[in-house]
Amino acid sequence: RRLFFDTHALVCLLEENGFTTQQSEVIVSALVKIMNTNLDMIYKDMVTKVQQEIALQQVMSHIGGVKKDMIILEKSEFSALRSENEKIKLELQQIKKQVMDEITKVRADNKLNLNLEKSRVKELVS
Repeated sequence: RRLFFDTHALVCLLEENGFTTQQSEVIVSALVKIMNTNLDMIYKDMVTKVQQEIALQQVMSHIGGVKKDMIILEKSEFSALRSENEKIKLELQQIKKQVMDEITKVRADNKLNLNLEKSRVKELVS
C-alpha cells in the first residue's frame, strides 16, 4: 500500500520543531497506522472493477430474463386478444344472421298481410 506523503520528511520536520528522533518516528508510525486503518475501512466498502463487472453482468442477465418474460407475456396476451376477437366476430356473425332472419320474417309477414288486405279489398270491391 502506498502512502501519499513522505514519512521521512515528516520525521525530519518534527525533529526540526523540537521532537526527538524516537518521538518523531512514533508519531509518524501512529499516523501511518491510523491512515492504514482508515484506508482498510474505506476499501471494505468499495468493490473491485472485476466485482463491479460481475455485478453488472448479473444485472444485465436479469434484465434480459425480464425482457424475455415480457415478450412471452406480450405474445400470450396478443394471442389471447386475437382468440377473444375471433369469438366476438363469430358472435357478431350469429347476431347478424339472426337479425337478417328476423328482418326476412317481418318482410314476409308484411307481404302476407299486404296481400291479405289486397284480397279483402278486391272481395269488397267485387
